[in-house]
Amino acid sequence: MMKQYGAIPYVREDDGIKVVLITSASGYWIFPKGRFEEDLGKQGTAEEEAYEEAGVKGKIRKNNTYRTKVVIKSGERVHLTLYALEVKTVLNKWPEAGRRKRKIVSLAKAEELMDSDALKGCLRHFFRDMLA
Repeated sequence: MMKQYGAIPYVREDDGIKVVLITSASGYWIFPKGRFEEDLGKQGTAEEEAYEEAGVKGKIRKNNTYRTKVVIKSGERVHLTLYALEVKTVLNKWPEAGRRKRKIVSLAKAEELMDSDALKGCLRHFFRDMLA
């Protein structure tokens, strides 16, 4: 089974924590993720995907990891590991800006937008951890 690594990018705002979602190639709202890049390592892959797909840069929170299984567009089952990434910079231009939409939304709005139960489960665990 293929492994992918990604991020749950988040920002702290006056009205609470918000997460960054992007559209997949099929138009679903997801977190940035991609295939493991050996030269970057697991967390480096997650940071790179956040930059390339969502146009955000930040710092991985080492204690916050979320694992699940998802089915990608090809129909292949994937072991997905997501890392909480505190966003420090939101870019106006980024590599995949022309291919994806990006939204920064509340946790409740993110759950409403996402279709994947697996990703919603990761979001709920992330939210619980951030409140702890």
